[in-house]
Amino acid sequence: MTDWKSFLKDDATEWLLEATNPSVRYFTLRWLLDKPEDDAEVVATQEAIAQSTPIQKILKRQRPAGYWGSDPRPLHGTSRYLNMLHWLGYRGNGDVQRAMEYRMDGGLLPDGAYGYEIKERFMKLPCHGAILLQQMLRWGYRDDPRTEKLLNWIVSLQESDGAWPCVSKVRPFSCSWATVDVLRAYRDLPAEWMTPQIAASRGKAVELFLNSNIYQYGKGKPSPRWLEFGYPLEWDSDVLEVLELLAPYVSSDEARIQECLAFVMDKQDDQGRWPCEKHPKGGRWMQKFFEFEELGQPSKWVTLHAMKMLKTLHSES
Repeated sequence: MTDWKSFLKDDATEWLLEATNPSVRYFTLRWLLDKPEDDAEVVATQEAIAQSTPIQKILKRQRPAGYWGSDPRPLHGTSRYLNMLHWLGYRGNGDVQRAMEYRMDGGLLPDGAYGYEIKERFMKLPCHGAILLQQMLRWGYRDDPRTEKLLNWIVSLQESDGAWPCVSKVRPFSCSWATVDVLRAYRDLPAEWMTPQIAASRGKAVELFLNSNIYQYGKGKPSPRWLEFGYPLEWDSDVLEVLELLAPYVSSDEARIQECLAFVMDKQDDQGRWPCEKHPKGGRWMQKFFEFEELGQPSKWVTLHAMKMLKTLHSES
């Protein structure tokens, strides 16, 4: 097994562990140092996350019914705030449970589908459903029958080439970003949920990216955002995240990842850090709650995910 840190120009772990960003510190302890949830440092860092300015600002704006914003429809307010809490590693309590129940009651259908009426069209949205599935898995809904029904519905929508459809346009199309959303959810599934059907579904999605040079799926010109790194990623992705998602299932010698892997490694600076190159798509509103990292400067979030990708990829060699 190759020591994954041998691919770093320097070890930035201590930088990531700085108390100034408790969310990055938490994920560094869990992902890079393999600390369990009941470890004293992890517990203390979770407490720091709960008291951090971004979390407190977000929770302060929550309405008593559980939603956020002036529009009570879950798609237009609650989902994006839950996304932020999820990205920041907030463990949650009654505030998250109220929001989750509000969102599930407003979007989940009896057959497990997830949909909304938007601009007088009712649409079932696998991308939003996959994001909700991630949150249900994180925040205590593993044993809720709605979780398994949502998962089965998502699996049923996969197309023959391994992609999931985007139905937000008049003419639905296969969407690599929606497929990333589903792979994020699959990554968080308990091992006992990985049935042959779901494993096959995941395998088809993995092959789709491998056969598309990671980011060149479809006939059109790929978005330049695939080649720019940043965090958080909401309605898009990048080659670093896809490599991180594929890392548990491919060899570090897999020929089809080498071009993008080299591209990622070329962005590393002499201190073993990676830069922030983009801010969230449509995410200006998030700046009310936390400061984005400075464009062109070393990013703790991007560096964390790059190191996690390398650790996972070379642990599987």
